[in-house]
Amino acid sequence: MKTVRQALLDAVHYPIPEGFVDNVLIERDLDGETTYTSQVSQTISYKGAMADCLYSLVQAINFSESDKSIGNLTDKQRELILKRVNKLYGDIGEPTIDLGEPTVYFGV
Repeated sequence: MKTVRQALLDAVHYPIPEGFVDNVLIERDLDGETTYTSQVSQTISYKGAMADCLYSLVQAINFSESDKSIGNLTDKQRELILKRVNKLYGDIGEPTIDLGEPTVYFGV
């Protein structure tokens, strides 16, 4: 049987730190060792945890300089993920998130 923790890790389709997932489980008052079921997948806590995990991908650092880049998500992919995040947050009655304007730092 799959646990709630493993279901979150599997559903993101992109490596995120397991410690982050553990933090989200605590913050959303979920037991990561509980068996993942269709009933659990429909709860506000699970949907919120899924949105939080997906949003972490949008927040991931993406560096570009000349022809080299670190980070694999394009701006379009981030926008698509954010749409799913906002749908989940909207479904559970939480505020949606706006990406805002990109920030560039020089000489830091």
